Amino acid sequence: MNFFKTMKITVLISSLFLILSVYYISKTDLKYGLEFSGGTELVIGFEGDLELENFRKRLLSLNIGKITVQSYDEEDYIIKIPVNEKESFDNNQIKNAISLLLEKYYSGINPSIKQIDYIGPKVGQELVNNGLLAILYGSIAILIYVFIRFNFGFAFAAISALFHDFIIALFFIAFFEIEITLSTIAAILTVIGYSVNDTIVIFDRVRENLKMVKESPSEIINTSIKQTLSRTILTVVTVLIVLLPLFFYGGPQIEDFSLIMIIGVAIGTYSSIFFAPYIMFLISKGKLTKNVE
Repeated sequence: MNFFKTMKITVLISSLFLILSVYYISKTDLKYGLEFSGGTELVIGFEGDLELENFRKRLLSLNIGKITVQSYDEEDYIIKIPVNEKESFDNNQIKNAISLLLEKYYSGINPSIKQIDYIGPKVGQELVNNGLLAILYGSIAILIYVFIRFNFGFAFAAISALFHDFIIALFFIAFFEIEITLSTIAAILTVIGYSVNDTIVIFDRVRENLKMVKESPSEIINTSIKQTLSRTILTVVTVLIVLLPLFFYGGPQIEDFSLIMIIGVAIGTYSSIFFAPYIMFLISKGKLTKNVE
């Protein structure tokens, strides 16, 4: 297969999809977890069967905020209450209101509040800023590393692929209405690192082949991708062997993390083969030709 011949089409498709992704993200309200929006989170346990829908309706009737209820395991449930902009409820008020409801309707299945956490909106905003800074600093560090190890063309292509992967991953986060939490940020950073590592492996082989093989730049890029393809496939399969069980059996607390990782691994593998090499070729075409000559 001639990978290079397909790159004009794949880069065009990627560019169009990036534009659509940016537009979709700009028109969509991203779902922020309590770590970022601020609010109260409770873990409540029951020793018996619970009718989840009725439980949810009764919690909403308390009028203490926009409550969401999520199954944590067989007997435990997570209740999330974001900060209410119109009314302010402190932890004690929320805990007392829920405790009375549990005592009134669910005393027969021995309910218990196992954990309660509160995050203020100021702390949430700080976490948002820190999360964005983590992504920014990580990108700058990668740019510096690739620039030192290779050259500007290679570095620009690597950062373009990083931007490509980040935006498309964010599109899927918005599309699937995945909550942006600290775990989400960790998954995005992991995906970025995975993708850049895959790209660097191919770029390193391109650089070595430029020294040893007298072929055109396009042929060298195609040969380099083929030479690293088995390694790329084995890495993807190994990662998916770990991620797929986590997604299906890891429970709701790790489901979003593993889903982002699965999507990110697929996007990163695609960009390292069909996107980054062509960007590198466009930027460094003259220099690559001189090296071959």
